Amino acid sequence: MKKRFFPVLISALLLPSCAYMQTHKNIEEMGCSYEGSEFTPENIRLHSRGGQWYISAPQGSYSKTYPVIHDEVYDTDENEPTYTLIGDTAGRAYFPISAGTAACLRRQDGYALTNALVAEILASQKEGCTELRGSSTHPILAEVKAGEHPSIIIQSRTPESPSTFTKVLSTLDMCTVDAIGTAAYNVAMPIMAPFRFFDEFTQNF
Repeated sequence: MKKRFFPVLISALLLPSCAYMQTHKNIEEMGCSYEGSEFTPENIRLHSRGGQWYISAPQGSYSKTYPVIHDEVYDTDENEPTYTLIGDTAGRAYFPISAGTAACLRRQDGYALTNALVAEILASQKEGCTELRGSSTHPILAEVKAGEHPSIIIQSRTPESPSTFTKVLSTLDMCTVDAIGTAAYNVAMPIMAPFRFFDEFTQNF
């Protein structure tokens, strides 16, 4: 029995890019918090200073959680880690945006998604700030809507890296729980596929 099991285990582990268990990542997040800002249609503000436009959102403390199974075959929309607000912090964070985006936000016929605003900020690679003295605040007249997923910009992690003890626990978990779970999940995938397809098919009616 053991001789038959190990080849199956090894074969299943050769498919980590498709589906794998990742509880070890959540162990690395124990005791950690992140400081960041979540953009919602209700909390964003538009500012300008010295010819540069900014958008701001309240700062908060967040915890980070990874899904137990990372599955690019079935759950492509649920593979990203989630951030949960665990406490508010004083102040707001200010992020540079383009003059074109600012103009759109100031138009009554303008339209924007919070996800698109965050994507622009991240693509610009310009750092935000927690103070913007001498700035002017402008009304947002455009219709702003939330995207499908939370729009969060993370600025810092405390502590910056896991402790040695946490890394040891994470490695042990990866080599035992995640390794066995990944093998079992990949072996079960062909069996689960018809049931999941039927479930998704019926939900479309």
